[in-house]
Amino acid sequence: MTTPDKPAQAAGPYFFLSYAHVPPHDLSDGGDPNQWVEKLFRVLCEHIMHLTRVPAGSAGYMDRELRTGDNWPQTLSERLSTCRVFVPLYSPRYFESEHCGKEWAAFLERAPRHGGPDAIVPAVWAPMRTMTLPHAAQAIQFNHADLGNRYAEEGFYGIMKLSRYRSQYQMATLGLAQRIIEVAETTPMPYGRIRDYTTVPSVFGDHTPERPVTMTVVAPDLRHLPEGRDTYYYGRTPHEWDPFRSRNGMRPLADCAVELARSRGFLPHVGTMEEHAETLSADEPQSPGVLLVDPWATASDDYKESLRPVNRPGRQWITVMVPWNSEDQETVQQEPRLRDCLDTALGHKLVEPAANPRIPTLDAFRSILPDALNKATQQFFKHAPAYPPEGTRVDRPRLIGPEE
Repeated sequence: MTTPDKPAQAAGPYFFLSYAHVPPHDLSDGGDPNQWVEKLFRVLCEHIMHLTRVPAGSAGYMDRELRTGDNWPQTLSERLSTCRVFVPLYSPRYFESEHCGKEWAAFLERAPRHGGPDAIVPAVWAPMRTMTLPHAAQAIQFNHADLGNRYAEEGFYGIMKLSRYRSQYQMATLGLAQRIIEVAETTPMPYGRIRDYTTVPSVFGDHTPERPVTMTVVAPDLRHLPEGRDTYYYGRTPHEWDPFRSRNGMRPLADCAVELARSRGFLPHVGTMEEHAETLSADEPQSPGVLLVDPWATASDDYKESLRPVNRPGRQWITVMVPWNSEDQETVQQEPRLRDCLDTALGHKLVEPAANPRIPTLDAFRSILPDALNKATQQFFKHAPAYPPEGTRVDRPRLIGPEE
């Protein structure tokens, strides 16, 4: 491939690396399972820096660069608006990630008539069977064997962890970097400002895990905060509530919950109390559910009223989780009053075995959520009505003796 002889435009990165975050297996060991993706990213950037005249810091972008205090939706939207090539890192988790599906959709939205798939260069992190790919990925024609047979079989994760595959890893990373440059220089995506990428529907709508779960955010938005409550933890909608913002880089708690739920094989449907009122108040379970409750919301008469149908005994397919940030001094100071409000609004739910009425940290939330999802699902199957198949009733077959 010919090395480009003209400088790259400084408006945006050559490529945007889209990948599925892997949750830590053990929260106590301090390890970072996503460090290997970052290592791959840095190697690709290094190759591109050597092969082009791209300015420092403009070779590529991945969301590991976000820091606490960044407006992450705005930052990611800006990078998706300006990057030349979109590089999805395929893995089983990738196609269950709503965020990854939104990033892909937002990139394509920049120029719907441009033929955006031409500017998408996929890479394999962990092997995927072709039949499991959603339609958006099946439409991408890319021969991974061009980067080496071992890479095509094992993916980057499989060849970068073992020293005996070092030469295959070097060949695959260089080949991918060259492919990114080729596409960036010949068929780049036109520059164009996209809307907030979090509002764009995921392109993975046809790829769904088998276990649906309802996640309901019980929190006010900026326009409906209780009197005297700091705006720091809130956003334009209840979905943007981020009770652990100082530790979470302005990423809503609901999005963290969705990512983790999908990584465990669940299909989460996120909404507000208003959107999920019918499902939550039904006498028969419609789906397992998790309520993510801001204690400040229960100080509102409107929320107390909307929670009344939920706060009934014997409905353990709906699990309550209450983040109680120990670093939020306003919440700590108002604890007695907020506890009373919580008990008034959700007293029956808070004493259930699966309830988590005091979650002090984001790490604790991530650790507790999988168990809460499993318990809600178990209760759902225990209480959900069984529907026999349509048609004429057929008696069970039975064994008979030779003379019967």
